[in-house]
Amino acid sequence: MANQTTTNWRAELRSVGKQYFEIQEMIRMGFLKLDPAELDMLKQRYTELNKVNKELNKLSKELEGLEDITPLIKEIRKNRIERVKAARAIRKVEKAQKEKERKAEIAQRKKDTPYYLGDGVSAGLKFEGGNEAQLKEAGLPVVNNVRDLSELMAMPQSDILWLSYHRKAASMDHYSRFQIPKRKGGFRSIASPKPKTRKAQQWILENILSKIDCHEAAMAFRPGKSIADNAHFHLQAEVLIRIDLKDFFPSLKFGRVKGLFKSFGYNEGVASVLALMCTDALRLSAKLEGKQYFVALGERYLPQGACTSPAITNLICRKLDNRLSKLGDKLDWKYTRYADDMVFSSSNKETDLKHILGLSKKIIGEENFVIHPDKTMVMRGHQRQTVTGVVVNNDEIRISRRDMRNFRAFLHQYEQKGAAEMTKQLGKDATAYGKGYLAFVQMINPAQAEKFKAKHGWLSQA
Repeated sequence: MANQTTTNWRAELRSVGKQYFEIQEMIRMGFLKLDPAELDMLKQRYTELNKVNKELNKLSKELEGLEDITPLIKEIRKNRIERVKAARAIRKVEKAQKEKERKAEIAQRKKDTPYYLGDGVSAGLKFEGGNEAQLKEAGLPVVNNVRDLSELMAMPQSDILWLSYHRKAASMDHYSRFQIPKRKGGFRSIASPKPKTRKAQQWILENILSKIDCHEAAMAFRPGKSIADNAHFHLQAEVLIRIDLKDFFPSLKFGRVKGLFKSFGYNEGVASVLALMCTDALRLSAKLEGKQYFVALGERYLPQGACTSPAITNLICRKLDNRLSKLGDKLDWKYTRYADDMVFSSSNKETDLKHILGLSKKIIGEENFVIHPDKTMVMRGHQRQTVTGVVVNNDEIRISRRDMRNFRAFLHQYEQKGAAEMTKQLGKDATAYGKGYLAFVQMINPAQAEKFKAKHGWLSQA
């Protein structure tokens, strides 16, 4: 009986644990009073606690033979922190790369489709639209933006933008500027393009402007046409009218040139860039704080000296030439134009001068040109009639006797005083002038030119 009691006691101790067993003994001996419900709940809790303690003891014994994992946990934590730092660094680099790519994309977009090229020329600078079919039909290069233009011209985009940017005060001038004396007094301003500008303009001339036909009445700046052809057209006229346009090249502003390129089928942005490379403002050289500046005076216009300017004038004047030609046909007059020099001729002595002069003046005004008030001339058959410096009264064109006398006098003085003195006297290269005038004589009267060559050998020297 005693062994059975001992066995039960030990089983109870293993089941509920030492602490609950001690509580039972205190109740049995009268030191603690608990009602049965409280005692039963306490027994249940201590039983569960005893199970947990047993599991913990078991795990502790299993871990006793293992290596301390605290350093390992620290290493894992350290590696995790390093991974987080590395990931953060990678994200930072990726963000910086994306920002760099975004800025590069914006910079490239500004090069391809610039939204600003200077004050007064950037309105409507949009590189969209255009008429590709029209360009292809005319045999013109298809250009949608500055990148296309750069590839076709074999010129960096930065150079194209530099040449086309309008600066009111520039540290460099794209032209060499000088003046040459006019035949009838005064000076003509010439702007000779510098190498990069000349290269760009030459491409525009060869690949765009030369592909478009001008009106047949235009006699200047056309292959196969000359002063002689213009004069031949008006031989033996009974009445001849000469009308000069005032400030011909300067009157053709940037807006009209841009409109011309748009009319070919180019979008407004490309038309603006092409027009900017073909125009410039008159510039004054000035110094400020020791630095040289070239200050723009007024609007951009066609510079006289650029290879593109003559072709552009002929193309802009297509409508003017067409209207005046039709007027001439209607009123029985012949019409031609050599740059700013327009000529009407008629074989009818009794023709109505007021009618042709009034209507032509009206048309010229409507086409936004201005007639030079001092250079409109009417020449009858009994008077000396000249067209672009050539006499046309008879059945053959000729140089006037006065001009031939002046040339002979020049040749005599050249050989008496020498090239240097004559250059100083003329204000231009005397040798170049002599050879140039001989070429003019050759075109009008080849036989006379040969006589000059035979008598003045230096005219034929290279």
